[in-house]
Amino acid sequence: IIDEFIKQRQETEWFVEGDFDTYVKQRRKPHIWGDEPELFMASHVLKMPISVYMYDADASGLISIAEYGQEYGKDIPIRVLYYGSCHYDALQIPGRKHGKCRL
Repeated sequence: IIDEFIKQRQETEWFVEGDFDTYVKQRRKPHIWGDEPELFMASHVLKMPISVYMYDADASGLISIAEYGQEYGKDIPIRVLYYGSCHYDALQIPGRKHGKCRL
């Protein structure tokens, strides 16, 4: 994902806070978590949509907060749950008919 991020630098540099070269160097280290820019680029590398949700007590459930790679279709996106502080987990929504898994 970072290789593609670098390859697409002119289109992705705006997404990074601070120095681009420092950011990608840091992301290449083992045990460094990705953030929103990596989700964005992952959708393009995988050619799959990625939907990001978070829990909202006022809405009594999950709300969609971001979608990436919609040009690859909306069927069976990769779903992740955002916990805050840049923490994401894989998400399977109970009761949804998913069809065949794409991963």
